[in-house]
Formats: sequence, C-alpha cells, structure tokens
Amino acid sequence: MNERKVLLLYGEILPPFKHIEKIATKYHQYYLRDKEKEGFSEDNYYEIWIDEEYTGLNTRKSRSYTPVVSVKKEFLSKFLNVFKALKGNMCLCKLNHEHPISYIDGFEYEGYCYYMQDEEKKILFLEEYRPEDNEISVGFIPNKERYSIKTLEWYKSLPEEKKFKILNVNIDTELAFDQWVKEIVK
Repeated sequence: MNERKVLLLYGEILPPFKHIEKIATKYHQYYLRDKEKEGFSEDNYYEIWIDEEYTGLNTRKSRSYTPVVSVKKEFLSKFLNVFKALKGNMCLCKLNHEHPISYIDGFEYEGYCYYMQDEEKKILFLEEYRPEDNEISVGFIPNKERYSIKTLEWYKSLPEEKKFKILNVNIDTELAFDQWVKEIVK
C-alpha cells in the first residue's frame, strides 16, 4: 500500500482547478506508464491527496472530489515544486487531522487542523459555525445546521494572515483553537 500524504493548498489565492487537474493527470499518466514496466512496485510511490483550504471571500467553484495522484517517491520534490511555482500557499501534510471546536457567546465554531509532514508544525483553519442551540431533527436523529464562517462580518474583515494559524505540533489543538478564535471573534 502506498504511503499517503496531503498536499495542502491554502489562502486567498489558489491555482485554478484546471491547473491542479492538469498536473494530477500528468503524474497519473507517468504512474500508468510505469505500472506497465517490469519490476514495478507500489512501494515506490506516494499517494498524494490534493486538498484545499480557500480563505478568500470571492466565490470559488467547489469540486465534489479530492484529486488523488500516485507520485514516484524520487519525483516528490519535483511534483511539489510544480505547485510552489503556482500562486498561493502550499505545504505537505500528514493524512491525520483534527476538528477542534470552540464555544463563544452562544456559538459553536468548528475548525480543521492539518499536521505538516516535515516540520513539527500544524496549521488551523476556521470552517463553520452554528448557534449552540440550533438543533433540528432529521427523522429521529438530531442535527445541527451549520453555516460557513465566510458569511460573518468579522471574518470578512480579517487580514489574510489571521485566517489561519500555524503552531508547534506539541501545543494542545483544542486549547490553541479556542484561544485563537477568542482573539479574532469581534
């Protein structure tokens, strides 16, 4: 089984989907070509999931899937350099992640935390919010309706560098998320 990694593209500026898909398709073709060769081994490849955290306020066409591409281990740095050359921020992350939650002034804020691959760092994003008592019933199962954080005026006025937070991996995620949200909620 291939070792899995996440290529995280984040920020207000992200490459267009067509660029991402073109790169993924190119590397997939390399993989298919190599697969036909004698001595092929899946162990020589990483399975790369290309994930996004778009922090911009303009509408970005969403896609219904996460591109996944097999990249030969010896070509990983070349693959990453292709994305580094495009506009926007990127980092290589581990597959494991967290969903921290913070409760402030009657609202529940949920985030997403990625663990960076080669650094002892993690990166936090705000994802959505909901009133704490906003419980609706779907059949017999209670459900909380969720809203995009991008609809809130205080979020819209945040400078780009405050829309995510990078911290050391050994810091408690829930505590750091709670402190961060309290700092930026107005």
